[in-house]
Amino acid sequence: MLNNSDQDRRAAGRASADWREACGDEALPSLTSLGLADATEDWHDRFLIRIDRHMPCAVFIACGNTLRSDWDMQRLGSNLEDILPEDLRDRFAEGCQRSLQEGGPVPVEGSYHDPDFREVLFRCVMLPVQSPNDSGDFIYGGYSQKIAV
Repeated sequence: MLNNSDQDRRAAGRASADWREACGDEALPSLTSLGLADATEDWHDRFLIRIDRHMPCAVFIACGNTLRSDWDMQRLGSNLEDILPEDLRDRFAEGCQRSLQEGGPVPVEGSYHDPDFREVLFRCVMLPVQSPNDSGDFIYGGYSQKIAV
C-alpha cells in the first residue's frame, strides 16, 4: 500500500515520465505527441494550462477530475486567478514561468491555507509543451495535495 508521500511523488513522476517519452528526439513535446485527446479522461491528477503574458490569467484547458474537485473547478476554461487560492496561484504562475524559461521540468511544492484555514501541502511539476505553431505556450503537469495533520 502506498503512503501519501509515495502518491504525491507518483503524480509528478507520472507526468514527468509521460513528458519525457513524448519528447522523443525533440527538446519539447508537442500537444499531439502527448496524446492529450486519448488521455484526458484518465488524468485524475494532471492538468494542461494555456499560458498568458500575465500568468495568473493562464487558462486550464484540461484538468483531471481529482484536481477539479480539489479546486472546486466548475468548468474548464477557468484561469489560475479564478480557481486557485492566492498562495497556490502565485506558486503555479512562478513555476509555469520558470518552466517556460528553462525549457524543462520545474518541481513546485509548498503549502497554502484553504478556505477553512487548514494547511494544505502540495507537490507538482510544470512541464513546457509546444503548440502546433512551435511556440512553447502550454504547461502540462501533475499535482497532488493533502491536508497537513
